[in-house]
Formats: sequence, C-alpha cells, structure tokens
Amino acid sequence: MNKTVYLISNAHLDPVWQWEWEEGAAAAVSTFRVAAKFCRQRDKYVFCHNEASLYEWVKEYEPPLFEEIKKLVGEGKWVIVGGWYVQPDCNMPSGETFIRQAAYGRKYFYENFGVIPDVANNYDSFGHSRGLVQILSKCGYKYYIHCRPDDGHIRMPNTYRWVGFDGSQIICERQPNGYGTALGTAYLKAAHHLNNLPDGGSAICLWGVGDHGGGASEDDLDKLDKFISDAEKNGDRVVHGSPNDYFDKLDRSSLPVWDKSVNPWAVGCYTSQSKLKAMYRALEDTYYATEKLCMLSRFAHGYPAEALTEAEKALLFATFHDYLPGSSVEPVEAMGIRQLGGAYDALTKLRAASVFALCAGQPAARPDEIPVIVCNPHPYPVKGVFECEFMLWDQGWGDTVKYPHLYDEDGVEVPCQPEKELSNIPIDWRKRISFYAEAKPCGVTRFNCRFEETKKQKPAQLPEEDGELVFDNGKMRVKIGKNTGLITSYSVGGVQLLHGACRIDVLADRADAWGMTVNSYRDVLGSFTLLDEKQTAEYCMTDGIPPVRVIENGAVRTVVEAAFGYGSSRALIRYGLHKNGADIDVSVRIRVDEKQKMIKLSLPADNLESVVGQVPYGREELSMNGDETVSQRYKYLSEDENGVLVRCRSTYGSSVEGDEYKISLLHTVPYTAHPLGDRRVMPDDRFMPHMDTSEQVFEFRISGGEGLLDRAERLTQEYCEAPYCMSFFPSGDGKRPETPVLLEGDGCVILSAYKQSEYGSGDVIRLFNPTDAGRAVTLTLDGKKFPLTVPAFSFDTYLYDGGLTRIRADEMPE
Repeated sequence: MNKTVYLISNAHLDPVWQWEWEEGAAAAVSTFRVAAKFCRQRDKYVFCHNEASLYEWVKEYEPPLFEEIKKLVGEGKWVIVGGWYVQPDCNMPSGETFIRQAAYGRKYFYENFGVIPDVANNYDSFGHSRGLVQILSKCGYKYYIHCRPDDGHIRMPNTYRWVGFDGSQIICERQPNGYGTALGTAYLKAAHHLNNLPDGGSAICLWGVGDHGGGASEDDLDKLDKFISDAEKNGDRVVHGSPNDYFDKLDRSSLPVWDKSVNPWAVGCYTSQSKLKAMYRALEDTYYATEKLCMLSRFAHGYPAEALTEAEKALLFATFHDYLPGSSVEPVEAMGIRQLGGAYDALTKLRAASVFALCAGQPAARPDEIPVIVCNPHPYPVKGVFECEFMLWDQGWGDTVKYPHLYDEDGVEVPCQPEKELSNIPIDWRKRISFYAEAKPCGVTRFNCRFEETKKQKPAQLPEEDGELVFDNGKMRVKIGKNTGLITSYSVGGVQLLHGACRIDVLADRADAWGMTVNSYRDVLGSFTLLDEKQTAEYCMTDGIPPVRVIENGAVRTVVEAAFGYGSSRALIRYGLHKNGADIDVSVRIRVDEKQKMIKLSLPADNLESVVGQVPYGREELSMNGDETVSQRYKYLSEDENGVLVRCRSTYGSSVEGDEYKISLLHTVPYTAHPLGDRRVMPDDRFMPHMDTSEQVFEFRISGGEGLLDRAERLTQEYCEAPYCMSFFPSGDGKRPETPVLLEGDGCVILSAYKQSEYGSGDVIRLFNPTDAGRAVTLTLDGKKFPLTVPAFSFDTYLYDGGLTRIRADEMPE
C-alpha cells in the first residue's frame, strides 16, 4: 500500500545503428510527432526526451513540430531530460569531450526552450566511467540514470550515491530491466515495479518502444489508464511524470556509496571498428590542440567560433554509443570516417591559418636556408623528437644529396637526421628530417635548415650480442632479437622493465560485435612470427633484406624494422629508439586475414605490481585477472620503484594476465553480430563482411623509469596533442605576438582547455591535476599572474575577463 511508480515515457532513438543518419532523422521526426499528438490528446500523459541532435533535426526538417514542442515544454507536458548532444559511449570519449556534451546540449536547451536539465541519463550506454561523477557534478547535474550493466555483469545497488575521484557526488538510479517496452506491454513492466516495491516505496519505470524510436502507443496508453485506475483503488499511485518527480522526493540519507566505475559491459566494443576509433581519436586530439591555437592567433583574424562549433558537433555525434563503440553496420563505419575526416580537414585549415598568423615578425629566410616552424599549443615548453617534411629549392639528379643541419634562432645546431621521405621519387628533392629540440610555450619556435653536399649513405647498423641487436644510450639499453623481432630486453637505469615485448597474439572469438557474452579473450591460438627472407622479400617487395634490420640511424634516433606473419596475415613493427632519454616509439602496421579473432600486442613486464589507465578526468587501477578493461591514452605499468608508461594514439581495450600487459588492437568479427540465445547469428548461404581486416597502423610510445605516473597526463598530452611542425617561409613583416597564457610551477598540472566563452566575452581556462595531492601553479594571462592550487584529482574551470573567476564546467550562468 501507498506505493508510487513514476511512469517515464521515452522513445530511445539511436540516430545511427542498423541504419545511417538519414533514417535516424526520419525516425526522430515521426517519433516526436506522435509524442506531441499524445501530449495534446491525453491530459495526464507526459513525454520525456533528451539529445539536442534530435531536436536539431526536428527544427530543420519539420519547423512547425518544433514550435509545438516548445509550447508543450512550457506547459509541462514535454520534459527535457539529460540535456546532452547525444547519449554517448561513457568510457571512451575524453573527459573534455564529456564536458562539451553537457555544455553544448544545455546551452541549446536553455536558448531554445528556456530549461536547464539537472537529470543526466545514458540509458543504453555500455558501462560508465567513474570520471563522469566530477564532470556531471561540475556541470550542475544532481542526478544520473543508466541501465547497463545489469546484475549479470556487476553486483551493485540500483539506487546509490556515486563518488568521483575528487570526492564529487551524484545520486544515481540504475534500471537493470532496461529503458523500453514492446508494443502494448508497458503496463506489465509498471506492474512488475509496483509489485516489487515495499509499502511506502517509490520507483521509476522507463517505458516506450525504443532503439528505432516509436515511444508510446494508443494501446499502451489505454492499458496504462486502466492499470493506473486499479492501482489507485488499492491505495497506490502510478502517475505519468519526469525523473525529477522521483528524485526530488527520494530519501538520500542512507543511500549506499559506490566509488568505482560501473563496468564492464560489451568489452568487445573497446576495440571493434578500430579504424573508426583511430579517426575519432585523431579528431579529438586535433580539435583541442587547434582550439588552443585559435585562441593564440585570434589577434590576426578573430576567433572562428562557428567553424569550431561545426567540428565539435561532428566530434560529439561520433561519441554516440553505437557509433564510436563499433556496434553499427558497415555503412555507418564508412559514414563515420567521412564525417570525422571532413571535420578533421576543416580543423587543418584553422590550424594552418593559426600557424601562419603566429609567424608574424619572424625574419625572412636567408637564401641558403629553409625555415622549420614548430607550433606549440600548450602553455609550457615541450621537449622531444619532432618530424618535418619539405621540398628543396630544386631537384637533385646527381650522385650526391643535400645533408640537413638544423639550427635554432641563436644559431646553435640541434640534433637532426635525415630519414626516408614518404614519397618514392628517386631523386634528391623531398626531404624528411627528425630533430630533438624544445618548443617554446604557446606559439612558434623557429629553426633553420641548411645543407651540405654529401654522398648517399646507408644507415649504420647496431652492434650485436648473441644474435641480438643492442642499443645503449647510457639511459636505456634495448635488445631486439634477430630471430624473433621482439624487444627481448628493455632496461632503464640498469633495471630490466620489459622482456619479449611487442609479440602479436591471435585469440579466439565468435560472432559477437559487442562482446556482450564475454568479459575476456584468453584463448591464444598462436602468435605472429618473424618472416623468413623469402617471405620478407615478397612482403616488402625488396630482395636481399633480412626480416630484422636497421633502416634509420642518426643523431636523434635509431629505427629498427621487423616483419612478421601469421598464416596469410602480415605485420610490420618499427621501433624508434630515442638517442635522448628512455623512449621507444612503436609503430605496428598490420593486415589481418583471420576472422572472428581478437588481436593483441603483448608487453611482458618484470615484477608487474599494478596497471593504471587514464579515464575521463581521472586515472584508475585496471583489473589484473585477464578480463578486458577500458582506458584511454596512457597505461602505467608499476614495477617496484620503477614503471613503464605506455602512451597510445588510438586504442582503448586491454587486459593483464600475470606479468603480461596486452593491448587489444583488432576485433575481426561480423558487423552488428548479435548473439540471441540459440539462434544462428550468421547466415549460411552467403559471405558477410567482417570488421578490422584491412591494413591499419597503431602507434605507441614506451617510456620507463621512476616518477612517471604523476607526470603521465602531461607527457601524454604532449604526445597526443603534439606541437605541429611545418616548413613555412615568413614574410619578415609584422610583430611577433605576445604569449597570452603561461602555466608555470608544478609540472603535473595540465591546461586541458583554452577557449572563448560560450556566453558573452571572456576566455575559459580549464586546469586538471591528475595526482593524489594538491598542486600549486601560477597561471599568467596577459602578463597578470594568478597563483592557484588545483586540488587532488580535480579539474577547475575559470573565466578570464581581466580577472579570474572560477565557474561551472558547462559555463552556464549560475
């Protein structure tokens, strides 16, 4: 008796999944049209929906319906919940991208409907990172609703207080029985909720036909009317409403606490459609770096807010939970690569304009030199290896080549070496150099390349010991087996950290694009092994080269190449061994003909104690029981006082078994293969395409030593949002721009966002401290110094408009 069930009518709508966006837009318009009709016809009916992207479609394709929805919102018949651009995957987007979901969506609903939702919901997302708690809280949200994972994947309370890395909290509701109902069955779900409530209890019931939209039906509403009447006779309340009706009356005094991520579910999606994930990551990193550059160069051509917003929308749309996770059909993958590529191309134009503007005041080049510009978007110097290609003044057809020497602005030579250019025109015309230097903060650093004539030379080979190539720069010692092609030993400061590293394993899988029936991939069928010389010649189309060889060697790095095979599949690994420091760049080029397999790159460690992975605005210890885990741009392998930092440009999934850390590269399963009991998933009368079988390239940087975990965030930002290099001849005109922003002091804090405010004038600055202690920094803006302390595991958002004020992360006015 005296129970209450709040009926939350929704129509979960995947804008893409088994269909492309045009069908998603059509479903959104028709679903919203039907919902508006029921809102007008049924006095007590309330419809709840979120996702700004769907409202944008309705506004564009059926404006009168959009205006009708605005009226219904004002009357309380249509409730906007969530308030994000889409319902994204809740593990793989960066923390900054999650903030942009909220910032864009809440601004959109505020400007168009005058509402600011405080209930976030991601009904269908495949697990939820703990990093969301701080993000939601600092964007003004009070509550969060999700469905997955259910008790079959994780035992946890359904109503709980979720605590974030920094101590932020949000009230959460898990609906393990899902977000939707089949046609005509909503009353049965409501009855289930009511019957399982204790006297005096309350619950929410999510209902409505979903996935392809639909929502409510006449049959559902008629049956619910009768059920509501019968419940009232028994002294219970079943009412149409919104999530706030439930949360605002919830007794929060004794809610259980949950202080970890809500995972796992669909572990194959951490890897599926890896080419799309790589394109997404490239756009994400390029977007935030370019946004900073646009702030630095706005003195020349203003701030391109509209162009950045269009690229941001492509980024946000791609995070949708059947898009980025790779659980859509093949045409959606192709669509995604087109959309992401178009947004990336637009950003390159903004980046180029910024670089050209920031070269103002640089002197014109001398007749015998070619300028090389390094443009650093970060407010702190970045030291490392940079690469640049450029053209010589004329074609060289002789037996000699121009050997590059690089000099800084003071005329001091910096370590530099020529390397094979990307093109294959056999004359001395196109040049590629790598060099070790420091890029100044927030602007361009100028280098000048001059040349001497020399004869063509092959790279010097490494010394050998017992059949192994040996590289030793005094800081790290690396051995690469000539018979295995693997890093047989990686030692830093005399301590071995890895052995037998970069083995590529092939593991058994099944027709399950999501990986919804498993938590791990453990059945190793075999490994890629070194090709023999005949196979190497066929693969490389070059006779007489061994499968392991040095291809570059100079003042900056030594590059070793190794060729591998597994059946008819092929892989090429390049190890870039830095001459300064303890870094190894690993490039894996792989083409897999094996279907329904998981492909992993193994890094066996010595004395592995724990593995910590980057998650949205946080870091989290990963499971070491062999289960598949999800993390982002870095993983830190702790070994006694030392550790290994692995930075990656495109992967998310991994696992740890014993002392082996394994990075998931490829998931070669059929598109949208969905196990359903004993039903046959794949047809038996035709070929069906499998994802991730085309050639792809994965890039990593391995660094070993002490004290790397606290610096991992900044080191990873410098790797993934790397300074941009190009050859450009300045005019010599203009004045060198001032540096508008500097971040000095503690080297662990990063500037994660630097942008123009969404509301009026002013600049938005976001700082992030990824460590377990408060960190002191000095932020300099237009010459004004602001001493700040960023709390442990916290990001802080500031508005600068002459003074510095802490604001909400979504920038909404309080």
